[in-house]
Amino acid sequence: MTDSKNYNKKEEEEEEEEETTQFQDPEVHKVPNFEVSETAFLLTKPNLSHLHEDATKTILEAIELEEMGPFYKYACDELSILPWNPSFYSKLNALNEAKINELKDNIKKVENEDEGDLEMAHRYIALGEYYAQIGDKENMEITLKQVLKMAISTGAKIDVMLTIARMGFFYNDQVYVKEKLEQVNSLIEKGGDWERRNRYKTYKGIHCLAVRDFKEAANLLVDSLATFTSVELTSYDKIATYASVAGLFTLERTDLKNKIIDSPELLSLLTTTSALQSISSLTISLYTSDYSSYFSYLLETYDNVLIPCKYLNKHADFFVREMRRKVYAQLLDSYKTLSLRSMASSFGVSVEFLDNDLGKFIPNKQLNCVIDRVNGIVETNRPDNKNAQFHLLVKQGDGLLTKLQKYGASVRLTGTDRVA
Repeated sequence: MTDSKNYNKKEEEEEEEEETTQFQDPEVHKVPNFEVSETAFLLTKPNLSHLHEDATKTILEAIELEEMGPFYKYACDELSILPWNPSFYSKLNALNEAKINELKDNIKKVENEDEGDLEMAHRYIALGEYYAQIGDKENMEITLKQVLKMAISTGAKIDVMLTIARMGFFYNDQVYVKEKLEQVNSLIEKGGDWERRNRYKTYKGIHCLAVRDFKEAANLLVDSLATFTSVELTSYDKIATYASVAGLFTLERTDLKNKIIDSPELLSLLTTTSALQSISSLTISLYTSDYSSYFSYLLETYDNVLIPCKYLNKHADFFVREMRRKVYAQLLDSYKTLSLRSMASSFGVSVEFLDNDLGKFIPNKQLNCVIDRVNGIVETNRPDNKNAQFHLLVKQGDGLLTKLQKYGASVRLTGTDRVA
């Protein structure tokens, strides 16, 4: 009996020892520091000059703390947003060289001791993440690609690829991000766990937002609110803001209330930032048809949400234009005819402004109405629903027949089927 107990104890100890020697997935670190990138973006915009003094101080402190020699040089030479300080750069460069040499020595030590791919992967990840921390995109990618060739778990490879993708977000290179996220998705299909799938969803959602795919961004980011863990890429309040922007732009009235206005996650954050307050006020004014305050909230959103955001800045004018079209369509949907004066009064704008603004949407059928300037009215001309439904039915029927033909061509019919 005693021998049996000793044997079981020994077996348990061996299992524990085996588990400790297995490769542990690396911890997700906040590299590179996304706040540095966002602050740098503010410094590139002359119309945000009122923020530049504080932003310059903040970014220099972060660069020193993170030892970001390569990024400091990039910010001075390429972006021209910081004053060049040779002694400051020399100090950073010396720190970078010392740390990189130390990490490379660790890799050589593992190579000499022949400890295998698992320990080697840890060492290469540490070096790659340091390159990411200091903003050295090229060496980061070269180093971390070495890890992907090693015998590590699929989950660890996903983490490595997401680190590489973050460098694309850091420099706002969305072509680079798209390429890396496609590779991440391939790995996830092979064996990504729940947590990594959720992280990927957040990454993909922000990428979609940055390339103006607001519909897909809304689907991904709204879902991310309840499962957000990607603090290495952005903050929770920013994800809430991005989800609100994309949701307001694309969601229908019912979904807008359920997923945005009544969202527990968003409600808990409303007072945390001015950006969230602005986009929330705009959303509620649209939903409640509070047209008198709509344009003021739209302007507030433009200033507080769109312009300061590196992902939304270049879409700011497009967003504002489409939100004007959306609110016009919502009001006109309730009337067959409406006077220009009454409509202008509802929005708190002049008749001349409204007449000119509506004229931007009517010629290309973005608004189903015409303006009768003689009588000063707007007449809606909604399309014939039955006609539209008929064309949709024909289109869907053609699609179904095509699929059936492809299916019939790909399936080998039996003799009975042929007779039939």
